[in-house]
Amino acid sequence: MSSTDTDERAARPGGASIFDGPVATAASRADGRRNRNLQWLRAFAALSVVLYHASVYLDRFVGDDRFLRLFDGRFGLLGVAIFFAISGYLMAEILPRTDPWSFLTHRVVRIYPIFLIVLGSLIVARGKFAEFDLWAMTLVPVGEGRIYYLGVEWTLLFETSFYVFLFVCSLIGLKRHLDVVALIWLGSLSVAPFIVPLDQTILTPTAAQLPFMAVNAAFAGGLLLPRLIRLGLVQPALAVIAVGSMLLSGAFSFGGDRWVAAATAVFLVGFAVAYDRTFPVHDGVVARSLDRLGDWSYALYLCHAPLIIGLMISRPPIPAELLWVAGVLGPLCVAIPYGIIDIRLYAILKRGIDTAPGLVRIAIASVYVAAFLAVAGFAAIRGTGATAQAPIAQPVAAPRVPSTEPTAPTLVPVPTVPVPPPLRLP
Repeated sequence: MSSTDTDERAARPGGASIFDGPVATAASRADGRRNRNLQWLRAFAALSVVLYHASVYLDRFVGDDRFLRLFDGRFGLLGVAIFFAISGYLMAEILPRTDPWSFLTHRVVRIYPIFLIVLGSLIVARGKFAEFDLWAMTLVPVGEGRIYYLGVEWTLLFETSFYVFLFVCSLIGLKRHLDVVALIWLGSLSVAPFIVPLDQTILTPTAAQLPFMAVNAAFAGGLLLPRLIRLGLVQPALAVIAVGSMLLSGAFSFGGDRWVAAATAVFLVGFAVAYDRTFPVHDGVVARSLDRLGDWSYALYLCHAPLIIGLMISRPPIPAELLWVAGVLGPLCVAIPYGIIDIRLYAILKRGIDTAPGLVRIAIASVYVAAFLAVAGFAAIRGTGATAQAPIAQPVAAPRVPSTEPTAPTLVPVPTVPVPPPLRLP
């Protein structure tokens, strides 16, 4: 086991993505047993996104909005914010203990392999082998107009950009000053919704737009969490207040709602990390199921949207209530084999990277960063051109603000039936 591996396991066994296993430093009990809070919080975040998408697409395709009135856009906002806050916290714990090359290489093999496997499976299942978008498959922020086939890749654009940003911070000697970096970032994000309000609703920004989008507040807040915890500023009452503040979501602009979700997520993650349980850990069926859901949350996140949309479009002859239940349970079942593959594949790839010569990690990280910056820079300056594929190739398309949720844009399909011309009266 390399020193890097030892350091990373000291921070959190099993990796460091937003969808990895639980933390083992501040999140561990004094007796060495792991604290499941983060794992279960990750499971809650994934399930929140699934509940929201099952509800919004039932309304969109079937016309039944009963579940959307309950699981509205706030579930999607909070689920994504929790993932981002967890990621920020984990990176703040791991980066100071890890060399930049190992850090970024681990992140690359954590994000891309299972993403490409799920994406390839969907393309094969639909039999549309020519329907793919190489620009979108890079998971680099290249702007709007591309085909994000799984419908959720937009969050991965922020993840990969966050990792590259931290890689650069590590290279220039800032990895032990991430709290200062986070404060500066939060300061710029606090004014961004007023300076570039329209950019806040973009889900697939360019590299020039991405750093100033309010959704990053969850990342930056997560980076600040270790310092806040050490100062004793993360208390149970704040977590309760943060959850209550989600009731205010919808009263602000979309950028403001992103901030509300980010603040809620950061304090929930902080409480999950800082909370020291003094009672025995129950290891029943429910607890183990939540553990596994946390393990498989990345796979669930990747595969759920196309499955829900396909089910809703097919309109099986069952009541809307059962259709919604199927829209939730179906992805949960499909995610199990993908989740098992994901965890095992990452363990194999990470072990191979850690045992390889250091030059291999340097080469992989260098090539990735060079390609990332080249693609992002070209797209920001020149654009990516027209999308070659027809809209029907895109199960989940560009964001649109529904009239019933003026502050919570969602992903909705592009109409494939042409609008008839206006009636001309003689």
